[in-house]
Amino acid sequence: MPTVACATLGCKVNQYESDRILAGFAERGFSIVAAEAPADVYVINTCSVTSVAEAKSRKLIRKLAKQNPGATVVVTGCDAEMARLVGRTFPDATLIVANDAKLDIPRRVADRFASRMSAEAPVTSVQPSHGPRIRRVIKVQDGCDMFCTYCSVPLTRGEVRSRSARDILAEVASAVATGHREIVLTGVLLGSYGRDFCQSQATGEHPGSGNAVEDLPSLIKEIAAVPGVERIRLSSIEPPQVSERLLDAAAQIAAFTPHLHIPLQSGDDGVLAAMNRPYTRSEYRDLCRRACSTIEDLAITTDVMVGFPGETDQAFENKLDLVREIGFTRMHVFRYSPRPLTVAASRTDQVPESVRAQRANRLGQVARDLQLAFARRYLGRTMDVLAEPLRDSPGWLAGYTPNYIRVVFEGRPSAVGQIVPVRLLRIRGAAVLGELS
Repeated sequence: MPTVACATLGCKVNQYESDRILAGFAERGFSIVAAEAPADVYVINTCSVTSVAEAKSRKLIRKLAKQNPGATVVVTGCDAEMARLVGRTFPDATLIVANDAKLDIPRRVADRFASRMSAEAPVTSVQPSHGPRIRRVIKVQDGCDMFCTYCSVPLTRGEVRSRSARDILAEVASAVATGHREIVLTGVLLGSYGRDFCQSQATGEHPGSGNAVEDLPSLIKEIAAVPGVERIRLSSIEPPQVSERLLDAAAQIAAFTPHLHIPLQSGDDGVLAAMNRPYTRSEYRDLCRRACSTIEDLAITTDVMVGFPGETDQAFENKLDLVREIGFTRMHVFRYSPRPLTVAASRTDQVPESVRAQRANRLGQVARDLQLAFARRYLGRTMDVLAEPLRDSPGWLAGYTPNYIRVVFEGRPSAVGQIVPVRLLRIRGAAVLGELS
């Protein structure tokens, strides 16, 4: 039986697609192995959101090709798309597959191993690559048309297109049937879900034929109605797409977790305009206030970039002020990285790398302080936690509250995958120490 391994870099959309690719191989009789193991096929699902992600992608391709020189090496993902756009090659790749064709990889590769396959290879299933059956990431949408001046994603992911609600709901029902308690909805521009259906109906086309769901809030309500769904979480949603309809749905649906990841990127109006971000600092602040007043115990997490071209010391201080005022519960802080074919990459006022690093360190410390301050507000409370195994710690479990506080606590392995009541006791490192209630 031939073996296959998949290495994934980047976002939850890539994670979802890698799981689908592995499932396709399993259905064709391949044995799934870890990327560190010798394999007949290696699939590398790459990322190009930053130069660091690109470098990691290329390094991993070289490493896996050397790990088994006779293996079939398949390269896909956004770095494969970017390489095509700029004329870069992957010398170690056997096959390079575009993003919109990556789910066809198992069929294309299986043909190369026909002589080794059993005539009656059993149809099997594969566990998601990210662990036990606890939460399922489901992609509902692909593509982006925001064209932020620093971002190459619209070039590598294409136009906005939504999956049919029928297919999504069937996948949700399947996930629940196999024991998943939490559904995480993801997409490249998640809040645009359904927009292309409306546009197509206006022109007489019907790609979502039979799709009665018109937007993301409607989709969330349909998913919440699937028997057995206990939690619904959104991966990330852009500020202009956090509508009153979405906030009302989040407040009314018991399964919706009180957690929104809303990218900020900058807290300075001049930088936001230069980034082509469609909001001001005051609009973002007002949005967060409305969200917190609508959804009880809401946690707001975010992405913040440092060192965008032209970001002055004052612009950075403006960002720090806004971050502290909003009080984000978690922040992904990252340095600006020039991306090929983007407007920002051609600017002459690039911020020195040493300044980017210094600003990232300062903002990172603020992020850690805010995370702990939010967690302290809940000490002494008993909250539901979706239990997961704590690696290398027998007898201990970990998990997240609905509003994304990480908790570690003693518990039996039988609790893994269950939602259990845990009393939050005290801060321990970057997490909260709790006890089963």
